[in-house]
Formats: sequence, C-alpha cells, structure tokens
Amino acid sequence: MRLCTFYKLLFCLILNSCLSITAFAQTQITQKPLIRVGGYQFAPYVNLQMDGRYTGLTLDLINALNQVQQQVTFEFVPTSIEHRHKAHAAERFDMMLFEDPSWGWEHTKMQFIPLNIKDGEVFLTLKNRTKDQRYFADLTNKSMALVKGYHYTFVGSETDPEQLNKRFKLVFVTSNKASIETILRQRADIAPVTFSYLNYYFTLNPEEKDKLFISEQWAQHYHLGVLLAPHSQLKVDQLSHWLELLEGSGKLAALAQDYGFTLPAPKPLKP
Repeated sequence: MRLCTFYKLLFCLILNSCLSITAFAQTQITQKPLIRVGGYQFAPYVNLQMDGRYTGLTLDLINALNQVQQQVTFEFVPTSIEHRHKAHAAERFDMMLFEDPSWGWEHTKMQFIPLNIKDGEVFLTLKNRTKDQRYFADLTNKSMALVKGYHYTFVGSETDPEQLNKRFKLVFVTSNKASIETILRQRADIAPVTFSYLNYYFTLNPEEKDKLFISEQWAQHYHLGVLLAPHSQLKVDQLSHWLELLEGSGKLAALAQDYGFTLPAPKPLKP
C-alpha cells in the first residue's frame, strides 16, 4: 500500500511539473509584444472582401514579418481613411504599411521608413471618349470619380468633399475598383486609379482592358513606406532590419508581383 501511495504521489508531482512547464511556455508566448498594424481600404495594399475578410499586400507583408522573426507578433487592425489620424492619436495602432508621409502626417511625430516601392496614379477614361492624350490635360467641364478621403496632388491634396465640389464635377466612390467601374458604367468622364491596382484589375478582368484609355503621364507618384508611431515598443532599427531581410531575399518583390507590379532589384543583404 505504501509503495502504491508513493507512486501516486510521484505521478502527481510529475503531472504538476508538466503543467507548470506548459503554463510557463504559454505565458512566455502570450508575453511576446503585439505590434498593431493599422490599415484601410486601399487596394491592392488592403482590400475588404465581401465576406468581411481583409486581403492584400499589407496582409501578406504582415505574415512575412511574422515569419522572418520571433520577437514580436504583428497583427492587422482595420481603421478607415477618414479616421486613421484620430486612431493614431488614440494609439490604436503602432504602425502603417504602404503609407505616404504627405497624406496628412506632416504634423505628427510618426517615423518614416521608406520602402523600395514605386507606385502612383494614372488617369483613365473610356476609349470611345478620346484617343488623344491631351484629353487628360484639361479637367475643366469633365466629371471625375474620386475615392473619398484620398489625397490627390492634382487637386492640392484637398480631401473635403464640400471644398472639392466647388471646383470640380465629382462622383465620390469608396475604392479603386469602384473608380474603374464608375468609368465603365459612364457615370464619370475621368478617374485617377492606383497603377498597381489597375494592373491587378486587368489580370482579373482582361476583357475590360480594351474599353479603357489610360494616360501616359502619371496623375501623381506615391512615396510609400512604413510609418511607425513613437509610442510603439518596436524600434526603427529593428523593423528596418526585418524589412531589409525580406527585401534582400526577394520575398518583398515576390509578394508585390502577385499584385501586378515589379520592384527594382533587391539590395544585397548586409554581411
């Protein structure tokens, strides 16, 4: 009986030890810092699907950042284009990917890490409206489809619909896809559309390409990078190193290629 009791006690001690080790390991996992990445509807970087899921290059890069290191966990946090500055002020996210510092961030303390990404907007219209590039030179008396909240340099980066309507004939939409569809449905004459998304749209809808006439001149260029909030636990040097690993390995270029644009040759990895 004493031997049986001894074995029971030994079993309980071993079981408790195993449970303690498991609990400690789980605690260590949960203690890994969470880095919240804010994002809003901006295809092909962030795209809200009909079922409520978010997809796009931003989400793919978040997954890649989680794979290239084990020190922090990156998590996507949705916001809106109209309220992203207030969300930043309320510290609801630590960083944003593929953002231009001139998009309303000039008076904040956000730190900027440039990415090797070249993108921007081109104008498009229907081919039956013109076959001359001069059509895009004068926007007077032409209706335009603009994504509400986007910063367009050709209108002085003004985002207030009331102010914009005083100067132009506008149709406000919610996404780059809606801009293209507005032109195809003849509800506006011209639309500026993100070039990378336009290429991606054509891969999904090749039959629409012959219907559209695209400007050779860019409406604007983006200077995209990562905006890191000063309150974040993440340091610029730390994040820059992980991004350099993804760029140098060609992973970032491979992700971008899935969405219709090619990055310049990756920089060699530092020894």
